[in-house]
Amino acid sequence: MAPETDYYQIGGFRAHSEGWFKMYDDKPMIDAIANDTGRELRPGGRGAPTELILGILPNGASYVLMTSHQMWAFVHKHGLRPPRRPWKVDNFVSLSPIYFATKNDLQEKLKTYRVKSQKNKQDKEDNSQANRGFVRVRGHPENPRGDFENQRVLYRLLTNSVTPGALGLLNPPWANAIRVISLVINTWHNDRRPERFEKPHIIDVGWTDVILPEYFGSGRVTETAHLKMEGPLQNKKGDFMHGITEEGVVADILYSRMRTLFTHDAAKSGVPLVVLVHEEEMVRGVLTRSGIDVGSMTSIGALLRSDQLQTSSRRKSSRTPSPRRLNAGTSHPSRDYERRSKHELNDDVKPFSVKQDDYRPPSVRINDDDKKPGSSHQDGATALPAACIVNMQTLVRTLMRVNQTGPSVPATALRLNIPANPLLACAGNECHLLLQMWISIAEGRAIDEQWTDRLAHPLQPPSPTQAPVEVGAEDEIDPNDYLPPSVTNSGRVAAADDDWSDDDW
Repeated sequence: MAPETDYYQIGGFRAHSEGWFKMYDDKPMIDAIANDTGRELRPGGRGAPTELILGILPNGASYVLMTSHQMWAFVHKHGLRPPRRPWKVDNFVSLSPIYFATKNDLQEKLKTYRVKSQKNKQDKEDNSQANRGFVRVRGHPENPRGDFENQRVLYRLLTNSVTPGALGLLNPPWANAIRVISLVINTWHNDRRPERFEKPHIIDVGWTDVILPEYFGSGRVTETAHLKMEGPLQNKKGDFMHGITEEGVVADILYSRMRTLFTHDAAKSGVPLVVLVHEEEMVRGVLTRSGIDVGSMTSIGALLRSDQLQTSSRRKSSRTPSPRRLNAGTSHPSRDYERRSKHELNDDVKPFSVKQDDYRPPSVRINDDDKKPGSSHQDGATALPAACIVNMQTLVRTLMRVNQTGPSVPATALRLNIPANPLLACAGNECHLLLQMWISIAEGRAIDEQWTDRLAHPLQPPSPTQAPVEVGAEDEIDPNDYLPPSVTNSGRVAAADDDWSDDDW
């Protein structure tokens, strides 16, 4: 189907559905939607969940929507008046599927959008349980809630379990193969030096390189590695379970390996590159010192939009300012795209934005300019981004509504109820764990429902109690139990005052 451009709000503040059945009472509408067995609302057929759309606005607020195709079928079936002034596809930072297995599921969801009385208020606003925390938030095109939902969209495109057109997307030609690098760089968690990103104390580095969706079925890994950096303290608490650890690696060797790993040309191969990280600022700094242009890295949202035709610029108001009527009889030609063959390593592919070996650029800090999408082609389509970076720590914090998740990948995994032991540190194992965390999030329910699911049965973290290290003991010291010698007293105070420290685990 052709990409949808218009969406209609179901329930909530100034909903399009207000005049359908009974004002200020969603029950008749909920009954009608839940009892509808047509393919428009139940693409999976009878017995399948009702499938609607969840739209996230730039400020993080969300609404349950019908596509224009669903709306016209619904109002025609029930003899209702079609609403005017739809939401436009450009109003949202993400459009993702949301499923309702029962009438109660739909009823409970729409209950969170009920607006409290504002009779004496001149400027009415969405004060519903779902959105009251977002209405006065300044919007951003890379809103973290929208970014979370875009992970779900990407997963469903890769598994062919969603209709792209329903989400305002063209059929992506790359959906049969994307390259994913899960990269973990472990440093001293208690290091609070101002220059920690410029001169990091790296303990070990691990990565795993896979092709999706092939990995979902086969578990095949293109490459996995674990590098222990040269230094006075080594961490041997976690044995690398996926290969042989490379010991005593120096910085120049690490930077060379990074350049080799990131030898990828998405535009030439037609295979997008997605990089999963835990501490984004540290990873960007290390990649920059490796000679890799991190400014070309952007978000998953930019990848999803890369095959869209350029539409009108984002409107200032939340709704289109002029009414629009749709012709129920209008048909749209389908757009078919040739799927590319699975990604194969090609020695001829040049590195993307990799500088010469003797180049040593300064480290970088994350800023909005680092996340700009690529330039557009003359034919109206946007080029594939050089790479998309996914900050798993930010995704988990957004999902679980917390400011901190812990200093390590295992600690963050525990927030998702994924079993992990923060005391067994190994970047080689943690990069595999990071990939499993992404899959767990991406295959799950919509953000608010997934939050409820994960709160239902929290895991208890293992006790952080450790036996004291005796002087002269043969066991090697875990550097994350101690501050490096160069850390000043002010760094110790900062670590003690921090909301999250290693002592929590």
